[in-house]
Amino acid sequence: MTDARLTSAAQEADYFQVRIQARDGKKLAATVYQPALQAGQSAPLIIATHGFAGFRAKRPFSIYGKAMLTGEAAIAAWKAGYWVVFYDQRGWGQSQGKVHMMDPDFEVADLSNVIDWSLSHLPGISRLEDGSPAIGMIGESYGGGLQSLASFNEPRLKALVPLASWHDLNSLAPNGEFRTAWGAVLMGAGAFSSGFDIGQMFASPWNSAIDGTISAEMSRLMYERSPASYCDQNKAPHADALFIQGFTDTIFPFQEAEKNYDCWRKAGRDARVIGLQSGHAMPWPVQKMRGGLPFFHTDDMVHCGDYEATTVETVLSWWDEKLRGAESTVPEYCVNITEDRGLAIVDELPPANQFSLPREKVTIPLAGAFEWLMVPFDSGTDLFRAMWPGADLRELKTNGGFGRPKFIPLYIVRGDDELLLGKPRIDLRVAGTSSGESMPMFVGIGVQHANRRRVRVASEQLTPLTEKGTHRQELAAVSQPLRPGDRVGVVVYGYTAQFPLNSAFLARSATVKGNVWLPLTREEDVALAPDRPF
Repeated sequence: MTDARLTSAAQEADYFQVRIQARDGKKLAATVYQPALQAGQSAPLIIATHGFAGFRAKRPFSIYGKAMLTGEAAIAAWKAGYWVVFYDQRGWGQSQGKVHMMDPDFEVADLSNVIDWSLSHLPGISRLEDGSPAIGMIGESYGGGLQSLASFNEPRLKALVPLASWHDLNSLAPNGEFRTAWGAVLMGAGAFSSGFDIGQMFASPWNSAIDGTISAEMSRLMYERSPASYCDQNKAPHADALFIQGFTDTIFPFQEAEKNYDCWRKAGRDARVIGLQSGHAMPWPVQKMRGGLPFFHTDDMVHCGDYEATTVETVLSWWDEKLRGAESTVPEYCVNITEDRGLAIVDELPPANQFSLPREKVTIPLAGAFEWLMVPFDSGTDLFRAMWPGADLRELKTNGGFGRPKFIPLYIVRGDDELLLGKPRIDLRVAGTSSGESMPMFVGIGVQHANRRRVRVASEQLTPLTEKGTHRQELAAVSQPLRPGDRVGVVVYGYTAQFPLNSAFLARSATVKGNVWLPLTREEDVALAPDRPF
């Protein structure tokens, strides 16, 4: 055992497997990546862990080491001279114990045990100017939430990198409607990774999500296991944080990182945020096909005005700054508009512009139910239309509402530098023919590209509206380039594969009417003038 701040002898770069005892006696499996150090040298420590149903990178050439940003950055840090301890959280991979769904007394407490073990067993962990150990952390999703939660009670954490994580875990159930497509994926993957020992997912209150609508008790429990509960009490985190989030992430949308960023800044901590395009993503045809693993992908590059670097390099630069005292190079607020270009943001995302939404009818649940079957038809008609000079869809009337989603265009793009970038808002009145109050539908911002029939959902984000009445709320943030001739508006689904168990299963007629705020802006990040005639 040792707590030596400097190595007593030279050591070669290596990695080895260990077992770390948690306070309840359970053993956590971990891989220690030992950096090459000369006698008398030291190195910062990075703690790495995985997402829900994941597992550690047991070796440099592994799924996590090569295909997940957590593993890629951890291995890169090791090669750059950092200590890295990459561990399986309890119940997952080779670790003992049951999954407790981010319980402060189990998963969060386990992290402190991992830090204790690391400081007691690894020689030459460097210290900061105040004498505290130089410890950073990285993890995606479940592992991102872990480090954010732990930072409120674990002062030894100094530089976090939460990837695709949450501010309020209720993001899993917007407006109380559980993301049932993701629920099926998480349950299936969780059963496999945990050795079919995820009984808590079937116990109260977690089992309330199975039918698609969570209970008040589950909502309360998810809030308590969220940074939001600490931030709302004005509690301050101990660590600085680089939040990385995807706009097309259909579990934890971009606002989750932005809210954490605001909380950290309010508490006086250094926080920065990087908005990528990708994150948690369902495979095609539910969402667009992307690289990486089937259900998770992160952009390879960060584009931010004059700043451009790989995502891994950006993470390493953050740790170098915070744990090694290197020059600050990571910008404060970056947004990838596409995976190939991005913008530096000043303070916050641009504001939105108000539009009036006329009364439109939509059939629940059939609107959008057959959309994926229409891909060949849309491609064929687009090809045929392109053969005619002057073809233009801008004069088409609103369409859909039965087998296809209802698209209500509100604005036609004029310039080639325009974007959808920011947080849409709605003030909609929902009515319908059902005898009760239930009227489930799913709304988003739709984009119909010039001379294309198919309406795309901006950043693939849909929000459930469950009942009749007035709905005033913010929708998931979007980041998408536009081209002249594109039509932008509201798209309404009665059924979507993102929420397969949340739809109505009896046909009924619904209407929507109200106001919508579209986050239209230009490349130079200047909001469109309110008096511009749309």
